[in-house]
Amino acid sequence: MKAHYLLPVFLLSCFSFASFSQIADLSWEQSLKLRGIDYYCDVVEDAGEGFTVLGARKIQGRSLDIWLVKYNTEGDTLWTRTMGTETADIPKRIALLSDKNYLIAASTQVNELECALLLKVDPDGNELWRKTLDSAEHLRAEDMVALEEGEFALAGSKGPNAGNPNIWMAKMDAAGEIIWEEIYQKEIKGCAKSIRKLPDGGFAIAGQVSEGGQNDCDIMALRTDEKGTAKWFSWFKSPNQKVWPECICCSPDSCFIVVGWRGKCLNDVNSENAVFDYDLVLNKIHCDGEIEWTKSFDREGSEGGSAVTVLPNGNFIVGGIKATSFLGKVGPWLLQVDAQGNEINEALLKFQFQNDRASRIINCSDGGFIVIGPGIQDETNTRSDGLIMKFTGL
Repeated sequence: MKAHYLLPVFLLSCFSFASFSQIADLSWEQSLKLRGIDYYCDVVEDAGEGFTVLGARKIQGRSLDIWLVKYNTEGDTLWTRTMGTETADIPKRIALLSDKNYLIAASTQVNELECALLLKVDPDGNELWRKTLDSAEHLRAEDMVALEEGEFALAGSKGPNAGNPNIWMAKMDAAGEIIWEEIYQKEIKGCAKSIRKLPDGGFAIAGQVSEGGQNDCDIMALRTDEKGTAKWFSWFKSPNQKVWPECICCSPDSCFIVVGWRGKCLNDVNSENAVFDYDLVLNKIHCDGEIEWTKSFDREGSEGGSAVTVLPNGNFIVGGIKATSFLGKVGPWLLQVDAQGNEINEALLKFQFQNDRASRIINCSDGGFIVIGPGIQDETNTRSDGLIMKFTGL
């Protein structure tokens, strides 16, 4: 690992530093190129009818609002929809439900409490209902998975103190009512970041846990049965480092791959001005919760992982960011690795604005895959554009 400070990036022009063919052929890419702030954070395929992208857009005079964009299979924009509340709404995930409607999970604020905002919309993007999951505590929904009969599961964090929450999960019915909910490891500060439904009806969750302070945190993995009861909880400790996951995925052997960030502190990890060198980290976790291997990917500066998917050939496509580089290579980053985590090839995608990253990757029904970005952005940013790219199969 090379020691570099995390420096801001001021390049605002568009460059391409690597051939897409190193990963796969690029079929098409689209960005609506609106002025101001807009971004994409999640995407679903609509059973061969195109792709629906979730993001946010800031319209003059308003805070960020939830934004839906529908593309056909050739990348043409079919429609856009904007919806939200009077406060800033931060979209997190979109799911295509079994009734062909969409469910959106977002964060909002009610009476100074962070709450989960749920919206159900029809196939044309028209709102059917909305519900705020608020209580006497802060509740944050970070990820979501669709279940049968219009039901869904949420994962995130919950607690009376926003800075010291616990890992939270809930199963919801088709009307957005809680069927059951669980708090895990109540004695540990934590937050679930990603959830997947397993073939046995249970769930796999990846999240961040900490007992040493905000800047000293670790990756955890959790497996439950279909009723949310924990079967095992694994904590992968990395002393004096800041480590967190962004995405969990099932590997071809029915075990798990987790991608995220690993930061080595270059001074005092618990100081107010802690300085980190970040690397993209990839963890392979056995079905019983034991870690099989960990791979860190380090380049000239700081890097991080945001997304991972399994290709039909058993390899993985990992998405993230090269956040800084003294050689001028900055931007959204894709890696192809084999089943043992060995790098096969990479591609550096087009860079437009600070913090651009490959934030979500999904497989497509035609054997290709979709990459979107730049991921969730702070509304104080002066400019960002949502970007979607369709790649062919390998």
